[in-house]
Amino acid sequence: MRIRYRLMLAAVVALTVSLVMVALWPDSPPPPGSPAVAKPVMSEAAPPPPAPVPEPATAARVEPVLASAEAAGPAATVVALGPGDVAPEPEVENAPPQENDEIAPELPRTVQWRLEKTAHITALLGRDVERLEREREDAEARGDERRSEQLQMLIQRHRARLHELREEIRELDELVKEESSSE
Repeated sequence: MRIRYRLMLAAVVALTVSLVMVALWPDSPPPPGSPAVAKPVMSEAAPPPPAPVPEPATAARVEPVLASAEAAGPAATVVALGPGDVAPEPEVENAPPQENDEIAPELPRTVQWRLEKTAHITALLGRDVERLEREREDAEARGDERRSEQLQMLIQRHRARLHELREEIRELDELVKEESSSE
C-alpha cells in the first residue's frame, strides 16, 4: 500500500478507537478516595458570589396575555403601545376572504406599440455601440489588443442588430401609416 493510504487507515483506526473509548467512558466520577483524582489546590480565596441585582420597577408592569393566545402556541413578546401607534384589529374566526382590486386588462399590442418599443430598443442599442466604441479606443490607447478585439466583435454584433432593428422600424412605420389611412 502507498503511504497515504496507510496514513488514512491509521487515522480511521485512531478515530474509531477514540469514539469507542468515549462511548464506554464511565458516567459517574470515581470514588473520592481513589489516587487517580487529585483535588485542585487553590492558592487564593475564591471571590464572593455577585450580589443579586434587583429588577427595576418598570419590569413589574407587564401587559396581560389572553388565554386563547397561550393555547395557540408559544408566548409572544408584548410591547406597550406608544403615542400615535394604532392597536391591531383582533383576528376573527371564519373571516370573509379578502377582496382584491381588479387587475386591469393588458393593453393590446398594436403595431404602434411595437414601433415605439422597437424605436426605444434601437436608441438603447445605439448608445451601447457608442459606449463600446469609446471603450475600444481606450483599450487601444492602453495597448490592450485582446480587449480591443473583444470590443470590436461586440460592436460588429450590435451594429448588425441595429441594422435589423432599423429595417423593422421602416416596416412597422409603413404598417402604422396603412393602419391610420384605413381608419
